[in-house]
Amino acid sequence: MKVLKHTSVFIAVALSLTACDNSFDPTDRDNGTYSVHGMLDLMEESNYIRVRNMNAPFTLEATEELDVIVTLQNLDTGESRQLEPSIREYRGVYLHTFSNDKQALPDTGYLLSVESSDGFKVDLETVTPTHPEPQIIREDNGCSTPVNMVFDPMNGGTLTLRFGTELDTEEEDGMWGRIYTFRPSDYNDRVSISFTPLRTAQGVEASFGTCFSLLPGRKLYAAIAHYSPGFYEELNAEVTDILETTRRFGGFYADTLAIPVDPSR
Repeated sequence: MKVLKHTSVFIAVALSLTACDNSFDPTDRDNGTYSVHGMLDLMEESNYIRVRNMNAPFTLEATEELDVIVTLQNLDTGESRQLEPSIREYRGVYLHTFSNDKQALPDTGYLLSVESSDGFKVDLETVTPTHPEPQIIREDNGCSTPVNMVFDPMNGGTLTLRFGTELDTEEEDGMWGRIYTFRPSDYNDRVSISFTPLRTAQGVEASFGTCFSLLPGRKLYAAIAHYSPGFYEELNAEVTDILETTRRFGGFYADTLAIPVDPSR
């Protein structure tokens, strides 16, 4: 299953805030001294959390040591795991990453804790998104036959959707249309999307071509990304508080569906 480049942007946003060249001096212990960035990707067997001491200058020597223990607790079962640390040099600083080798579960509460030896602790909590099997409802697979695609249940998550006529390759990008975003305010319990393959393909290609010309592979693609409740909005919000940029933790998955289309119908 393919993770599309447009979904990877949000992962980069969540993990890339180690490139600044000045330190952050919190005004009190309630603000905290650690930046914490990471996602629980439901499609991956392992997930990674980036932690940095924001009071340490951004130099190689100052970032070499990080005196913390990072744990991840499944709030539904109570199981807690200590994450494995690793360190690597990148652009003149050391990056500290903590890995969890147990696959995250959908629709599950998780508590991420970062604790130093002097007892200072940062706790971040999330509920991973549901992972419903998409329902494709239609009379037949004709190119002009209406299709209803349903994701149920959603449980307050945000879903993004992008239709395409060609997949990405290692050499070049595929052909993709605009991104549709379905937030909790846009649906009740489920997301229901209605479309026809022909008109959708015409919109992607900005062309009035036929199904034979627009969908030679006889498939219309739907790239989806599903986020924890509030996590998509958090990643894309205008930042007014520095702590909102130094703490990012939530659940996510991305997948691509291939919808068969018969251009002769």
